[in-house]
Amino acid sequence: MSSVRSFVAVPLPEDVRAALSSVAGALAPELPQVRWSRKAENLHVTVKFLGQVEEDRLEALGTALAEALGPLPRFEVEVRGMGAFPSARQASVIWVGLDDAAHNMAAVAAAVERVGEQFGIAREQRPFRAHVTVGRCKGRGVDARAALASYGDRRFGSADVTEVHLYESRLGGEGSTYVLRSRAGLKDSRN
Repeated sequence: MSSVRSFVAVPLPEDVRAALSSVAGALAPELPQVRWSRKAENLHVTVKFLGQVEEDRLEALGTALAEALGPLPRFEVEVRGMGAFPSARQASVIWVGLDDAAHNMAAVAAAVERVGEQFGIAREQRPFRAHVTVGRCKGRGVDARAALASYGDRRFGSADVTEVHLYESRLGGEGSTYVLRSRAGLKDSRN
């Protein structure tokens, strides 16, 4: 039975993705050890990496996500600030943050975790922290403190979170290619 590498994510509007690509391009000369996201269309907020999922289960997984996420309200987040995991001193992942004071993204992540468990997907052990990965550094990481210092509170735009996507990730070439497999809409409170 074939399986596909997959993940659940919140898409970002084109203007936000363009702003993030622009800042990654500006930082590339300062942090040449970092492999920056090459495709603006790949920038998103990862809610959960699922790993390999049997292809014949993706449709059922998409349906379960739609059922779990449908009652949650739509919301807006501000895409803002930059940092690194595990720290700016030893950066393995360069990220852009989300200002989500109402913890709506955390509610989405919790619902996705519950669905994942129903499908035998291990629960994430680290606390959820909403972010957009814009670059990665292999090995021991890189000291990104100076490069990121002026971006700590930079605003990159806002995003209306109206749906969550289930993607297939195909590795290779000039970065991964993401194939949309299903959408799970959030509740429109205006109706």
